[in-house]
Amino acid sequence: MQPNPPSALISLVLTAALLACGAARAQLASDSPAAKQAQDACRTEVSKFEEAIGFVRRSQGNQAAADLKEKLLPAKLESDILFKDGYCGLARYIRDKKLNR
Repeated sequence: MQPNPPSALISLVLTAALLACGAARAQLASDSPAAKQAQDACRTEVSKFEEAIGFVRRSQGNQAAADLKEKLLPAKLESDILFKDGYCGLARYIRDKKLNR
C-alpha cells in the first residue's frame, strides 16, 4: 500500500498544469493577426503612459518621476498585471484609473 501524496503537492501539480494549458492557449490565440494588432494597440497605449512619465523625468527629475509612477502604478502591481494579463491588461488598468489623460 502506497502512502497518499500530500494534498498540497497535488494542488501544486494541478495548478502548474492549468497554468501551462492557459499559457499554451494564450500563445495560440496571440498568433492570429487580430490578436497581434490588439497587442500592438495595447503596447502603444502603455507606451503613451510611459512617455508621460518620461516628460516628468525630463522636467522634474528622476526622483519626481519615480515617485509619481509609484503613486499612480506601483511597480509590484504593474509586474503582476503584466504577468497575468499582458499589455492589454495593463492598458485596461491605465484606462480604468484614467491615467491616460
